[in-house]
Amino acid sequence: MSYEKNLIVRHSLASVIALAVFGSTRFIYSIAVSRKYGVEILGSANSLISQAFLIAIPLSFFAVALGKYSSEFLGRGCTERISSIASVSFLFPFLGSFIIPFNMYIGLISVLRALQLTVRNFFYGIHRGEIYAYIVIIGFIAFLSGFITSEVYLPYILFLGLIPITAFGYLVKNHLIGKPRMEDIKLLMSYSSFAFLGTLSGVFLIQGPYFLSEKLGSAEIAGRVSASLSAAFLLTYLPQVLQSAIMPLYSYKYGQNEMEYVKDLSERLTEIMVLLTSIVVFFLLIFGKEVLSIFFGFSLGDEFYIALIAVEVYIAYNPSIVALNSTKYVKTGSLIASSGAAVSLVSWIFMIPLFGEYGAMSGLFLGYVTILLGTVYVSMKNLHVSPSVYKFLLIAVVLQMSVFISKTALVAGFLVFLLLSKRRIREIIRLFHGKES
Repeated sequence: MSYEKNLIVRHSLASVIALAVFGSTRFIYSIAVSRKYGVEILGSANSLISQAFLIAIPLSFFAVALGKYSSEFLGRGCTERISSIASVSFLFPFLGSFIIPFNMYIGLISVLRALQLTVRNFFYGIHRGEIYAYIVIIGFIAFLSGFITSEVYLPYILFLGLIPITAFGYLVKNHLIGKPRMEDIKLLMSYSSFAFLGTLSGVFLIQGPYFLSEKLGSAEIAGRVSASLSAAFLLTYLPQVLQSAIMPLYSYKYGQNEMEYVKDLSERLTEIMVLLTSIVVFFLLIFGKEVLSIFFGFSLGDEFYIALIAVEVYIAYNPSIVALNSTKYVKTGSLIASSGAAVSLVSWIFMIPLFGEYGAMSGLFLGYVTILLGTVYVSMKNLHVSPSVYKFLLIAVVLQMSVFISKTALVAGFLVFLLLSKRRIREIIRLFHGKES
């Protein structure tokens, strides 16, 4: 097996474990809090956690650059520079300690989340994603133990706290922390100034609906939004699995000046993720709302359907925007993500007070569509990614909208989608078996 395939397999397996565990925490947390305290406390708790997670992005300012350059330096054989950039990156999150006197929970959770993000990017950057997976499992055990007490935020504090503590032990043991060099600090600053904007925009779109639905609506609206999104966003861990596995490879190949490889990889991943996600979303549209209503203890509305389709759009553009951010087009990728965040923000300001949870989900959908359109254009222009890879996304979304007519129409739409895409699905299956179409 080639190094690239070995890396993808190794990191994908590690990411499946780490992100499945991490991704399930918000869902498990929302069910537990909803059952124990009710929908309003669920909304308030998720609102605070989302604010902390958003603040963690500026505190993890160097995290994305750390992952990119660790992998790039690895590809160039400049291993001595890896420990230099790691030292600067791991110190920066502690600036969030100044928030703790003003709001202990927001300050503490934001610092720990920033450290966790930095740890994650670094371990994948040095091609040690499997180590990160082991660390996350240790943290998850602590997360579950936090529900024994009546402290509503303790599960996340224990979870996010154990990850950096365990990771630092590994870094010290393997001499991965060194003296910072000025040229590396400047390199991190140059990349992060643009990557930060895109990362912040992306996280804002994920975390914003949780707390803005409370600020612009009510705790009950926030609770309903929390329930739908904690379930729908489970789908986002599919692209994050591939992103964690593939982004270092994008940077590694960029360091070797193999842009054709980056283009081909982006196209194949997009097609695979669009088809797989579309099928999963069809199933969730048919059965998901009724099952989840039992879990949460209250009935979800049609806002859940909008959330699923919005997340489907997010997953579709993910491979190309990651390719842009992993190469020399980080500024462009960040501007596209920011435009989507701006569209969602304006939509939420007007739509949440009027339409509640439906306004929150519709605003999210509009933001993701904006990013999709920008990504299609820019990736075609700069990476020569064919727009045709999004064909089945358009077909799927149009057919999935039939859920607002009836479940019978939706099932019919699903059958039509399978009929139209069966040839490409077979080609992808043959690809996974090592046979080119």
